[in-house]
Amino acid sequence: MIEEFDDVVLGGGKGGKSLAMALANAGHRVALIEKGQIGGSCINVACIPTKTMVASVKLIELASRADEFGVALRPAESSIAGIVERKRRVVGGMIDTHWKLFTGTPNMAFLLGTGKFLADRTIEVALDGGSKRVVRGKRVYINTGSHTTIPPIPGLDTVNYLTSTSVMELEELPARLIIVGAGYIALEFAQVFRRLGSDVVVVGRGERFLPNEDSDIAAEIRKVLEEDGIEFLDGAETTAVGATTTGVELAYTRQADSGSLHGSHLMLAVGRTPNTAGLGLEVTGVEVGPRGGVVVNDRLETTAANIYAIGDCNGGPLFTHVSWDDYRILLANVLHDAQRSTSSRLVPYTLFIDPELGRVGLTEEQATAQGYDVATATLPADKIPRANTAGETQGVLKAVIDRKTSQILGCSLFCHSAGEVMSVVQMAMLGNVPYTQVRDTVFTHPTMAESLNLLFAGVS
Repeated sequence: MIEEFDDVVLGGGKGGKSLAMALANAGHRVALIEKGQIGGSCINVACIPTKTMVASVKLIELASRADEFGVALRPAESSIAGIVERKRRVVGGMIDTHWKLFTGTPNMAFLLGTGKFLADRTIEVALDGGSKRVVRGKRVYINTGSHTTIPPIPGLDTVNYLTSTSVMELEELPARLIIVGAGYIALEFAQVFRRLGSDVVVVGRGERFLPNEDSDIAAEIRKVLEEDGIEFLDGAETTAVGATTTGVELAYTRQADSGSLHGSHLMLAVGRTPNTAGLGLEVTGVEVGPRGGVVVNDRLETTAANIYAIGDCNGGPLFTHVSWDDYRILLANVLHDAQRSTSSRLVPYTLFIDPELGRVGLTEEQATAQGYDVATATLPADKIPRANTAGETQGVLKAVIDRKTSQILGCSLFCHSAGEVMSVVQMAMLGNVPYTQVRDTVFTHPTMAESLNLLFAGVS
């Protein structure tokens, strides 16, 4: 028997769960299908657990230099098992909250199981208890997320490798952690485990470190991480891995040379792949792109009528806040025919190393390539009064300005609380506020937001 719904949401991540509950609260009959991660990957294995561990490690870092603050402390003793347990408590509390929301929302059927399309807008759900249900919606929303990309490295099947999920379950500290991949996820974990006491080496394929950032900002980030003791091997192609009596060996080629690394643990962090395989999309007319993401237009419509895709699975920016905005766009369009789209949104991001990198808009290199007449300003973080009072003087801030219009094209803030300060810049950009107005705004002293007065005063 096919159960009929107004809306069927396949996947309970940030966008999917929010959309399902909002539509149900608006009076729609909704089915939400989730195969196991209550609340989505952000709560279970991504944003929340990683930032919980980052917070614990920051406390260790502060304790290690307590004397700088005039405070005498006993040597800080860290326990990775204790940090992991705290992470589990935080995640567990959020899962419990979402379970209550999912099971207590009127007009919404919560189906815990794995969904697969049988036909257009028709999904069979293999429930955890062993039974099956078939649901059909007037509209279907795919929100199945993404998973760690596993590269085809010879010998990988002989090694107990780690991913961004499994590395957070370690209860013994790696003696030497080799991370394959040099992107944002890799760098966050590299710093976490280095500050916990592991030796860490990051192996990247590209010759250029953080190619999506301006080279001067990337150099500052690299400097801080190297000062932490993290090793980097750039331009290295991993050719094989294998188990040893003490852990793992990684072979690589680098230009005309070859070599090997030895470690106790191996982590893969080369990217993420949309979760679209095995969904049965071939029976729906939903097209999948070459990298596995569901193809959508700027209204998040797939190539099949009344089937939409939101969040990581549609191949867009892999951020929880993007999935959240996808939900808002669809909710407005479904309930109010608002004709909203993704075409004009300004998507920021934060790299949660210490100090943070907050990025919004264009880099200097990107703006120049797009033909803007660019003006820039940079500010060392140690020139910010609040950074000095907080003992957080590492980093640099950079602004990119359209010289002709005085509009802010972008900012790269590598400093204490950068993710929060960046939001001020983002709001200015959304409101078409010229940099001069931000420069002349009266901010509270001493705060990190005040750094924008100093930064924009230096525009040349």
